[in-house]
Amino acid sequence: MYHQIFSALVSKPMINVYTDDKEYRKVFATSKRMVLSGDPEKSDIILITNREALFQIMRERQWTVAKDEKPILIVTNYRLLKNSFDIVGAFYWRKGRSQLLFIKNRLNAYNITLPDEYKDFQVDTL
Repeated sequence: MYHQIFSALVSKPMINVYTDDKEYRKVFATSKRMVLSGDPEKSDIILITNREALFQIMRERQWTVAKDEKPILIVTNYRLLKNSFDIVGAFYWRKGRSQLLFIKNRLNAYNITLPDEYKDFQVDTL
């Protein structure tokens, strides 16, 4: 499931993913199409699972590359998506159901156009 979502954001056969969450690292370690990155700056996608990780990434994120070359930030928490304008989308659970959201203007800032199958998951604002 993560590969499909991440492939919609990054058009590469192998996607470099950074996360400091142990459970997600186990999930990505078994993937044949995603590679765990030890360096957030060299990753395609950064998956953030808590507020502390978000603050750490944002402090370190003074990178000099163009925005469309920076890693894409995805979170697993709606509140993190709502409160940080650098985050493109969120995959999280609510009432036992998976939720997927992308913010259109944030996708545009990264020059990302999602496939039609993800159009229903795009919103203008939260």
